[in-house]
Amino acid sequence: MTDRTRSTEPTASSAIAASKSEPAASRQIPAGTTLILAALVFAVLRQGAYHQWPHQVFAGLVVGAAALLLGNQAGRSAMAVAAVVVTPVLLSSLLSTALSDDRSDARSTILEIVLIGVGLAAGAAIPADRQDIVVHGFLFIATVVAATAIYGVATHSTPWGRVTGSTWRGSSSLTYSNAAASVVGPGALLAFSHAARSGHRGYAVVSCALTIGLVSTQSRAGLAATLVVALWLVLRLGVRNWAEAALPIAAGVFIGLPLALVFASDDRSAQPAAVFVAILIGLAVTMFGWPMRTRVQRPQAVLAGSFAVAVAFAAATGTLTSLTERLTLRSGTTAQGQDAAVLFGDRAKEWSTAWERVSERPIAGHGPGVVDLRWIEDGRTFRALFVHNEYLELAVTQGMIGLFALVASVLLYRRFRRRPALGLPVLFAVATYLLHSTFDYLWHLPALPVLFAVLAGTSLEVRSSPIRRGLQRQR
Repeated sequence: MTDRTRSTEPTASSAIAASKSEPAASRQIPAGTTLILAALVFAVLRQGAYHQWPHQVFAGLVVGAAALLLGNQAGRSAMAVAAVVVTPVLLSSLLSTALSDDRSDARSTILEIVLIGVGLAAGAAIPADRQDIVVHGFLFIATVVAATAIYGVATHSTPWGRVTGSTWRGSSSLTYSNAAASVVGPGALLAFSHAARSGHRGYAVVSCALTIGLVSTQSRAGLAATLVVALWLVLRLGVRNWAEAALPIAAGVFIGLPLALVFASDDRSAQPAAVFVAILIGLAVTMFGWPMRTRVQRPQAVLAGSFAVAVAFAAATGTLTSLTERLTLRSGTTAQGQDAAVLFGDRAKEWSTAWERVSERPIAGHGPGVVDLRWIEDGRTFRALFVHNEYLELAVTQGMIGLFALVASVLLYRRFRRRPALGLPVLFAVATYLLHSTFDYLWHLPALPVLFAVLAGTSLEVRSSPIRRGLQRQR
């Protein structure tokens, strides 16, 4: 870590020392936070709570968590701050509902905003010296997603894995590859950031496992978003510090990943034993190779050379062919007509069609309903129910009002955001998810935005916020 980073952010020890002056009761983990983490584990194991009954159970558990948070002063203050943050998007949804004809998805949209608010409050209610509970909970969930994704690829079994073209991709317990990548990618960066800052080998091993899980999803947008934020992390840590932390993790990935990619081909029989053994060896290499600060003179050069060799080998053996063949804006849609079949459409078509719908009602949008995009190509009518860009879809459903409301909520979050010891790693993870959202529909699985809301909530200031000070003055 650079001196500049050290000088602008408090250390974990200072946060813990400051919190020790508080009453012991105020440092306990709120029951509401514990319940919402349990709800998220359930939801991730049930396809992200996308379908009806898991969604109902998940929503009920989160509402129960809200009731528990309201049972004490700290929880009430956290709920108040979270309510202020989500109010713009909530008002935007209500206004769009009132001004539009399509209200088919209004109830679930408003419910999701409420659940996100509870997630923010659950994270904000955590005392400064116990915030690692949320981080560890997030990494546990990400590890479950990565493990089930790898299992699906290694065993060629659905719904943990699914075939695209002739290649198995990790779909995980979420049963959707891009959704799996949206959790595993941020988790890998979160674990890596903690490993680089704390020097703890456990985080390094988790980062290695999550990176293997990320690649097993073969999500183009997920990989791209993770790489972009990883470059930001390089700038924050410095090239040498980043390379020293990355080298043992990369060594484990280079050992554990190749067999998983080789046997991901649907033309080959599954070899789960070989894949799992290689991954375990890779994880062991990361564990026993950590840390590598004094063992390599030029870690950045070794890392760059190893990466070049790995890419050349993958290209020569064809293990990356399935991914490179999909480096386009193509996505699945349904062709209508007498020869109806699932064909490959184009994200660019979805985006251009969505923009045409935005131009029809640019202010308040078409309402919080299910987006139905249609276009004609080669005499066929293609249909897509998702824009594959959450921000553009928000513009379709809620217009410019919705986009401005989202920006307002982000600004309010920044207004209440503090800089705890965990602030920067959390920021990396949430930024990866938000960046990935420009290429996939990731807000439609209820568990995912709530999961990241809980993580983001750990950076919200409650004790010294204007709301809390106002409450204290009234008392």
